[in-house]
Amino acid sequence: MKKTSIIILLAFTIQSFAQELNKNLQSAFAKSYEYEYAYNYDDAIKSIQQFSNATSYEVNLRLGWLNYLKGEHTQSVAYYKKAITSNPSSIEPRLGIANPLSYIGNWEEITNQYLAIVKLDSKNYTANYRLALIYYNSKKSAKAITYINSLSFLYPFDYEVNLLSAKINIALGSISNAKNALNKCLLYNPSSSEAIDLYNKL
Repeated sequence: MKKTSIIILLAFTIQSFAQELNKNLQSAFAKSYEYEYAYNYDDAIKSIQQFSNATSYEVNLRLGWLNYLKGEHTQSVAYYKKAITSNPSSIEPRLGIANPLSYIGNWEEITNQYLAIVKLDSKNYTANYRLALIYYNSKKSAKAITYINSLSFLYPFDYEVNLLSAKINIALGSISNAKNALNKCLLYNPSSSEAIDLYNKL
């Protein structure tokens, strides 16, 4: 057999194997979704577990989610970290890992993941908002204001952004800015008891 023919045959074999693997993986994911919808997380995990390896981003991302749903938070973190390692520029697993980390109580790692997201995507709503909230709750309003201000420029009429902005500005003693944010809250939701109470206390 000529060398060219061998190369063609080898390429065809590899392609056929890859197609079969993709079909098997798709079938496994389909079963996994069915089990998840039935709240059968054990079988949902087992359906795709065999495809997990250090570089299988999609599988590890899903296993991170399923283990979180099952309440296996340490295992969930491990799978999300595998997904992050295999694709460091991805944002999905960094958002996902915050869920099990919050149950474990590892707020330092959560903060680091959100900071990494902002580095990748400076306008990311979730990361900026949660960093502002974490720093505010940690009595670090001087840090919190940076992240909430980033969102205020992008989402000037967002209720949650304005409410948190008001709280942070109150903590910093910026009453005028706090009133401005609360006025926007009350335009968005005139019956907001929280915004009304905050405003009346100023």
